Amino acid sequence: MPATIIVVEDDPRMSRVLARHLTHAGYAVSVAANGSEMRRLYRHEGADLVLLDLNLDAEDGMDLTRELVGSTPAAVMILTGRDDLQDRIDGLDAGADDYITKPFEVEELLARIRAVLRRHTFEASRHEAIQLGTVRLDPSAQSLSDLSSGVSLRLTEKESRILETLMRQHGRAVSRAHLLHREPLTPEDRTLDVHIGNIRRKLRDGGIGTLVIWPVRGHGYRLRLESE
Repeated sequence: MPATIIVVEDDPRMSRVLARHLTHAGYAVSVAANGSEMRRLYRHEGADLVLLDLNLDAEDGMDLTRELVGSTPAAVMILTGRDDLQDRIDGLDAGADDYITKPFEVEELLARIRAVLRRHTFEASRHEAIQLGTVRLDPSAQSLSDLSSGVSLRLTEKESRILETLMRQHGRAVSRAHLLHREPLTPEDRTLDVHIGNIRRKLRDGGIGTLVIWPVRGHGYRLRLESE
């Protein structure tokens, strides 16, 4: 499945150029002219990487960078005509994975995108075990254990990824797209509900009742401990 990129650029000509080069390089590309369009695209389709300009008419690109870094797992790269040193520092301090100035060489841009995506993939693969109460999830082994009873459950890769996301976001609502790791979703897509149902069944049959997964209407799911 190709990596997905959202280009946030309010110059239509530049958007077309970027979309053409990125598509030719094998990426799945969507284009947004502002933050509102970007949020809508990300909510419905997700993205592995967001490539954004700082000079947007509707809102400040630096604020949008901070928002993306703070609320999504996507990689963020700034591509802008602002080449002042302080802008570079501010962009990287805001959490951007890279900062590239216009004009740019296409091959260098593609190389930097590949490097950023490799780093994110590597970090994502280094999942450490996570524990809530007496329940411990080992993502690398795809196993869930109750340390108090000694029960251990085997999970599928997808179940493990979904449960890991819910446990790391303990108590917070997580969107459907985020739980399926940025897979495009339609309102009729019940894939996530099937996975959640399988996880609940394994928890029930295995006697691990301390983890409770609640639906959040119109959004996704939330996980909490039974004692909370």
